[in-house]
Amino acid sequence: MEYYAGIDLGGTKIYTVVINPDGQILGRTKIKIGEDRGFDVVFGKMMECYQMACTEAGIADAQMTAIGLAVPSPVDLERGVIKHAPNLGWKEIEIRSVLQQKLNKPLFVGNDVNMGVFDEYHLGAGKGFSRVYGLFIGTGIGGGYVVDGQVVRGVNYTAGEAGHIIIKMGGPQCNCGLQGCLEAIAAKAGMIKYMIEQVDKKRKKTLLDQIAPNWRQTVGSSALSKALKKNDKVVKKALKRSAKAIGVAAANLITATGVEAIIIGGGVIEEMGDFFMPRIEKSMRANTFDNGSVGVELRQAALGDDAVALGTAWYVRMPENQYLLYT
Repeated sequence: MEYYAGIDLGGTKIYTVVINPDGQILGRTKIKIGEDRGFDVVFGKMMECYQMACTEAGIADAQMTAIGLAVPSPVDLERGVIKHAPNLGWKEIEIRSVLQQKLNKPLFVGNDVNMGVFDEYHLGAGKGFSRVYGLFIGTGIGGGYVVDGQVVRGVNYTAGEAGHIIIKMGGPQCNCGLQGCLEAIAAKAGMIKYMIEQVDKKRKKTLLDQIAPNWRQTVGSSALSKALKKNDKVVKKALKRSAKAIGVAAANLITATGVEAIIIGGGVIEEMGDFFMPRIEKSMRANTFDNGSVGVELRQAALGDDAVALGTAWYVRMPENQYLLYT
């Protein structure tokens, strides 16, 4: 029997699944990264998460056929280099050699949202479409573009990075170094900055002080949801601002690419999809040139937490992708 693992390395957590050739999940594990985001520490936790998933699946590492790793960064596939992961503070990390030395089996390293959208295209909300663009909203915002079943990566492997589309000239500073990125406004990192400004400069009050005392550093989607349900005006304003910006970005993507469907996912959407999706759609329809969004579907991602890790495992399992694996 062949087995495949997919590891989703996010900004705050690591999530691993193990599947069989039919795509059935045999084991899954999630662990938090913590405050120390140095490469050695995070890599150690990544290996721990992988071993835990293997144990849950009831298999040994020696039985694993191939492993895929998804990271929050463009990846130079030829060199196996993580180019820039702003929310981890990593640049030009030569991950291929480290993985090969540690695991000694066929490997693939790709962008996390590329893998999530790839999964949604084949197994989830994108089934039945030829051209799909996905936006995953969490600590940051990742994007992925799939055409006829293939991930579009671009000349420098940055195609699909819609979180770093500039939607406000001279806008808030993004962790990537640019100003006015979608991520700097609509991701949790952008929401935090905005809410800090509302509290410190405009003397607003927020229930996050009680619900999540460390919210100024990091805040979970569940904490935001709890505050929203209690009608926290600071949180509600930040979330509305986020939804509107995501809709503008979706409209721009439709105009630029002519996609058939936009898929919205990630932890923020999983937790508050009922709040976000109608607002995103309203903004998207209002900001598309010449009714360009007519016939374009906006869909919420269907695969939840599994999307990125499962998509990565499924990617390394497919025969047509074997040439991209490091052996």
